[in-house]
Amino acid sequence: METFKILITCKQLLMLGVVAGFSSVTFSADKVDDIVDAGVARNKDSATSQKSIDKTASEAEKLTSRYRRELKVIDGLKIYNTLLEKQVNDQNREKTRIKESIDEVAVVERQIFPLMLRMAEALGQFVELDRPFHMEERRKRVADLKKFIGDAGISAAEKLRLVLEAYRIETSYGSDLDTYSEVLNINGQDRPVNVLRFGRLVLVYQTDDGKENGVWDHEAREWVHLDSAEYRNYIRKGLKIAKKQLPPDIFILPVSVAE
Repeated sequence: METFKILITCKQLLMLGVVAGFSSVTFSADKVDDIVDAGVARNKDSATSQKSIDKTASEAEKLTSRYRRELKVIDGLKIYNTLLEKQVNDQNREKTRIKESIDEVAVVERQIFPLMLRMAEALGQFVELDRPFHMEERRKRVADLKKFIGDAGISAAEKLRLVLEAYRIETSYGSDLDTYSEVLNINGQDRPVNVLRFGRLVLVYQTDDGKENGVWDHEAREWVHLDSAEYRNYIRKGLKIAKKQLPPDIFILPVSVAE
C-alpha cells in the first residue's frame, strides 16, 4: 500500500515536471512578446520624439529667421529715425528762420507803405511835369495805384508789384515810337490831330490834311506851330513808320529839351 502511494507520488511529480516545463516555455514566449512589444513601443516613442524634435528644430529655425528679419527691420528703423530726427531738426531751424523773417517782414511793412505812397506821389508829379501824351491813361494809372496802396485787402507784395509795374510802364515810354489821335486846341479851335511821339524827346502833331503841324515846347510847356514844309513831310513819314506802314528810316524832327 505504501509502495503504491510512492509510485503515485512519483507519477504526480512527473506530471508536475511536465506541466512545469510547459509553463516555463509559455512564460518565456510571453516574456519575448513583451520585450518585442516594448521595443516597438520604444521605436514608436522614438519616432514621435524625433518628429517632435524635428518640429521644434523647424520652429526654432523659423524663429531664428524671423528674429534676423526683425533685426534688419530694427536697423532700418534706426536709420529712418535718424533721418527723421535730422529732418525735424532742419524743420525746427527753418521754423526759427521763418519766424525771424516774419518779424522782419512786419518791420519792413511798416516802412514800405510810406515808401510806396511817396513813390506813387512822385510818379504822379512826374506825369504832370512830363510831355503831355496819353495823359488820361497815365493819370488814371497813378490814381488807381494810390487807391490800391490804401486797400487793406491787397497784400504788401502785390502793392509793391503794382508800383513797380507803373514805373516800368513809364520807363518804357522813353524808348519807343508811338502815334495816337487826340483833340488839341489850335488857334482857338479844337481840332483832331495825329500825334507822333519819339520817346520823351519829341512830341509833334499833324492834322489829317497835313496843313497844320506843331511841336510841344517843353520849356514853354505849350504847343508851337511849325511852318516848315520839310517838317510836315518828316512828320507824315514818321506817322507812317509808327503805324508800320513804312519800314524804319531816318527822319528829322525838332527836339525841345527841358532845362
